[in-house]
Amino acid sequence: MIIRVWEPLHALERHILMENWDARQSQQLAGTSNASGHKQNIVAFESHRQLRDIISELIYLTTSSTLTTSDLQKRLNAHKTTFGSSFTTQLVRALLHTDEDEREAVTWLLTQLNDQETIALLQQIAQNKSLSRLVRLSASLTLAGMGATQEMQDIPRRVRLYAIS
Repeated sequence: MIIRVWEPLHALERHILMENWDARQSQQLAGTSNASGHKQNIVAFESHRQLRDIISELIYLTTSSTLTTSDLQKRLNAHKTTFGSSFTTQLVRALLHTDEDEREAVTWLLTQLNDQETIALLQQIAQNKSLSRLVRLSASLTLAGMGATQEMQDIPRRVRLYAIS
């Protein structure tokens, strides 16, 4: 009977010691960069998720909405301002979607955004032989729509002169 009384007391004592150890570890972690790094990872993950959701929403609005082009451009520019280059990078990566309608919507969105930062990424995709031909063609079409291909730059631009009377 002494053993039975001793074992629960001993187990309780170990439990209390473990709780104290856990509390000390938590306090130490809270003061270190690991804890702040963990918080930053959570914030980055949430921001990345929000960005993916926004791009999905833009694709949906492009394919099934009566939103005007100017309204959509305002949204694109607002998101570009909010998220910076990560927005355009994720939008370019959306070209890798397997759904043809989504790729077409992303091509149109990138053409409307017409951001010079995307040109290098689009050129990489267009020249990457390991990607499907459809994805490479979508990237090339986007570049053409932005006027960023050699063929588009070789076309002589007509200068229009206006006479004021």
